Amino acid sequence: MGTTTQTVAPIARGYPYKIRLWVRPDADGETQPFPEGCALLADVAVFLGGPAVASLSTEAGTILRIDDDTIEVTIPGAATALLTNTSAQLDIVRTDPSPDEWLGLQVSLPVVQPVTAARALS
Repeated sequence: MGTTTQTVAPIARGYPYKIRLWVRPDADGETQPFPEGCALLADVAVFLGGPAVASLSTEAGTILRIDDDTIEVTIPGAATALLTNTSAQLDIVRTDPSPDEWLGLQVSLPVVQPVTAARALS
């Protein structure tokens, strides 16, 4: 997979965040990144190689398969409150094949400190 830069809304520290990720299929068009029934896992970290502030998965409902090329990722407010940097990092792993398959999809999302603090963390 190549590198794609896209402008997205930033994560507001302390608030839940949701983003849809679309991945182009392999050049042959036959291998889809998110086939029906796939199991996905993503860790969210403050920086590459840093400790995870959240583990997201299809099993937990924080990663939702939309179609063969698209997923929706939800980061709970309790996790975004732990993001102390100006960006958050995550990548996606398929856990249904054996061994697990790293999809080569790394995402860097901007993080901002909102003026109004979240009253309840989700």
